Amino acid sequence: MVDVRVWGKERGLGVPYPLIGHLVDTGVVAGELWDGFLAGAQQRAVAGVLGVAPGEARSVVSFWAGLHDVGKIQPGFQFQREVLRHASAAALMGDEAFAGRVAGDDGVTLLGHQVASARVLPELLVRVGYPEVSGPLAGRLVVRVAQMLGGHHGRYPELPRGRYAFDPVGDHPELGVGGWEAQRREHVAALREVLGHPAAVPAGARLPVEVAVVVAGLVVVADWLASQDSFVVRQQSDATAGGGLGSLDALRDHATRAAAEAPALLRNAGLGRARFTVGGFRRRFPEIEQPHPLQISVDVELAEAGVFEGGPGVLLVTAPPGEGKTEVALAAAASMGRAAGCPGIAFLLPTRATADQLYGRMAAFGRANLLGDTALTLLHGAADLNEQYAPDDLSEPRTLTDERDTSPRDASLSAGSWLRTRGRGLLAPLSVGTVDQALIAVLPLRHNALRQLGLAGKTVVVDEAHAYDAFTHALLLRLLVWLGAMKVPVILLSATLTGRTATGMVEAYLTGAGRKPGSYELPAPAYPGWLYADAVTATVTLPSGPIGTNRPSRLAIDLLPVAHSFDPAVENGRLATLLRELNPVVEAGGCVAVICTTVGEAQQTFSALRDHFGRRYGPNYQGWDDRVVDAGDTLSQEGPRLRLLHARFPGRRRTEITGEAEAWFGRVGKEGVRRPAPPRGTILVATQVIEQSLDLDFDLIVSDLAPMALLLQRAGRVWRHRTTAPYRPSWSRGPRLAVLVPLNGKSEFVTPESWGDVYAPSLLRRTLERLEDRAGRPVEVPGDVQELVDGVYDAEFASKVPEILFREDIERLTDTMAREGLARLVTIPMPDDVRALDDLTSSHADEDLIATRLGADTVLTLPVFEDAEQRRWLDEHHKVPLPEHGDVQGGRFSRALVRELLGYVVPLAHGDWRRACTAANEPPTEWRDEPNLAGVVLLPHATGPEGAKGPALGKRRLTLHHELGLVTERPS
Repeated sequence: MVDVRVWGKERGLGVPYPLIGHLVDTGVVAGELWDGFLAGAQQRAVAGVLGVAPGEARSVVSFWAGLHDVGKIQPGFQFQREVLRHASAAALMGDEAFAGRVAGDDGVTLLGHQVASARVLPELLVRVGYPEVSGPLAGRLVVRVAQMLGGHHGRYPELPRGRYAFDPVGDHPELGVGGWEAQRREHVAALREVLGHPAAVPAGARLPVEVAVVVAGLVVVADWLASQDSFVVRQQSDATAGGGLGSLDALRDHATRAAAEAPALLRNAGLGRARFTVGGFRRRFPEIEQPHPLQISVDVELAEAGVFEGGPGVLLVTAPPGEGKTEVALAAAASMGRAAGCPGIAFLLPTRATADQLYGRMAAFGRANLLGDTALTLLHGAADLNEQYAPDDLSEPRTLTDERDTSPRDASLSAGSWLRTRGRGLLAPLSVGTVDQALIAVLPLRHNALRQLGLAGKTVVVDEAHAYDAFTHALLLRLLVWLGAMKVPVILLSATLTGRTATGMVEAYLTGAGRKPGSYELPAPAYPGWLYADAVTATVTLPSGPIGTNRPSRLAIDLLPVAHSFDPAVENGRLATLLRELNPVVEAGGCVAVICTTVGEAQQTFSALRDHFGRRYGPNYQGWDDRVVDAGDTLSQEGPRLRLLHARFPGRRRTEITGEAEAWFGRVGKEGVRRPAPPRGTILVATQVIEQSLDLDFDLIVSDLAPMALLLQRAGRVWRHRTTAPYRPSWSRGPRLAVLVPLNGKSEFVTPESWGDVYAPSLLRRTLERLEDRAGRPVEVPGDVQELVDGVYDAEFASKVPEILFREDIERLTDTMAREGLARLVTIPMPDDVRALDDLTSSHADEDLIATRLGADTVLTLPVFEDAEQRRWLDEHHKVPLPEHGDVQGGRFSRALVRELLGYVVPLAHGDWRRACTAANEPPTEWRDEPNLAGVVLLPHATGPEGAKGPALGKRRLTLHHELGLVTERPS
């Protein structure tokens, strides 16, 4: 029988908790996770590879989960000095059967308990009847299971040396013999008996890597839930009251108590399965009176093809902005997920702003279509700043439904504190987040099994699939391979995706699903259109005919050659040309966006326009200042309204500007939208931030030259709404995009030095020449879009300057190859190439390099303003003091205060300025214990008669302006 002096938990408890109690708890909780959390598709996958019925597979997985900590039965773990103060531990050490020395003494070798589990389990599993087959060690089931369970702390241990795989003590004497070996066997036997005596799996059973990672994630979650303090304390107290755990009957009673508590553990953690109502598009979106043809086509034709009654597959949807792709994805995801046994949804987007916007739409979709309470998580680095998502007090449930509505279909979308802990968010049934949150699943990082488990139970939607650089795209392809291998349904959405890129993503998914390239035909998708490929058969389903649109248009694209100058006296300069384009809106009203390549140029453009209008309308011109409220007087209304929007504003300020833009340029009829009335015009100067995340509608867009796909994406914001069309000024006769083309003194296209490496020069040149070839012909949207996007990447592209283009192409392709090579270096192997599980978490790649390439190299800066007494303030007018410590007991920070402080933070790319920082840029000492504030870099501003001046760091001075945001300039 087990020796209850062998302990498993001690920290925070009055007396140690017997290991067998924790093993039973974890096994029971794993069973509950199987019943109430694990997707049906994954249950069938586990049962299939093991060659047993689903009910038997549940017992096997519960047994495996219970085994995870058997490596704690060794002297190095049991004889920890701080534990020996307990009588039971001291008695164990005094027992001659348990030889060993105190951990930490000189000469005592320590073996991590998770590694110890991986070492002892192959031999223990064989003892209870598991097959000991010959062949490579990594391919043996017992070794795969042992390595999987040894990874319950996030990293899989390396395989044992072959001759010691079934003789662990021979390789690691520190594991202990005698009583140690006996107790390892007794614990395994008792656990197996209490959990219903699960049978050993058949000789032909296997555990492919794509299934192993899902089980590994389940074991981690079971361990975490069963290790929660409140649960352990209750289980320990009840066991003590019942006379301990020294008999099988006592252990069975213990398991019964754990089983009674387990459903509440899952419920309180927010774990479960999404259950959607059954129905088509019109039932899911009754508020859409006239669905787009694309929406009807996908809904009706996929249903007729049996996709919604079949298994997993990949759906690719390509259409211009405004055709309802998001609604297509949500409706299709609910139906595809139900058919494939993956009922959740993970909606992945390129930016935090797009994720924040989609979060509200997903919540509304869930309220209308879910049966029962279902947790919805928002996943990105600043999710806690979203007031919709993160309440100030996590102890209070957050319910997004109206509690007064008693409709049985109403569902709570609350995501509690457990799911908000880092790395757990994808475990929620519904998730919205940035794509990097899913890409971490294919990086060799600790606990990637949790993300793999989270994705395995969902239909994964990747929006804006065209919006990623070569590195991120390569990671996305690897993720698609893994999703295909796990038979997870996938939906890919794009407005401007090249045909080859689109089919390449579908091919990656089918490769993972086991379909070899060349064994099926994959046509390029139509535009607008869709393509569905079955994961099992690779059968491709296409629309029965061309898909129309409710909003066809003829887009005029005018190329405006400019010298890259901000001097209004230069007739063909950028500013002079821009002023000519803006004159109609200044004279007669209307709404115009000016989209610049960089933040610096957007700031410079805004300043130049403000100065020009100041000279034109006199010193009382105030259209640029949002602090001036139109009071009906002539002076406050002279000249156009002028605003600037980019990513280098403090969060709270950017939210204000974005809200104002949505009110001015949003869809007519939407709550809060008040489009400016003529004759006063409105001009928004912006960067790429308005390309994707905001539903804005302009009468004209003026843009710097950009790659074709991005120009067409931007054009989707001009004359965007038709059914609820706003007033259009007389000068705006149709959708028009004016493109500023930078030329040098010889009238040759040249990429301005100030643009840096934002866009590849070869793509800009190819875009320019393709547009020049059209000789002013309008672009038929959607008819011409795919041809224009594909044409830019044509291998046979006939350039007017082939030598220059060849050189630029070589530079672009070299950079692409380097980024793709880096992605291959840092990503985990494809499932078929995994030798052993430690391939998935053991890499020589620099984790900082991985984080940098995923965009985590942005530094959070906090401008602070110092007064004459050296006091620090969060605002230039010295109204809001910088807190030196938190606002709750012990100096800790409340969630509300953290959110308030982060609202003043400005993101800034890492650079030389960061290396020039000193102690003056460090946050207050008390901030270091708050994870969201510890990495903030202070930017002390001196305030004087001429305003605030920021610090000079390296070759840059960084100064925050109310209307410009954070300006970086060379110190004077």
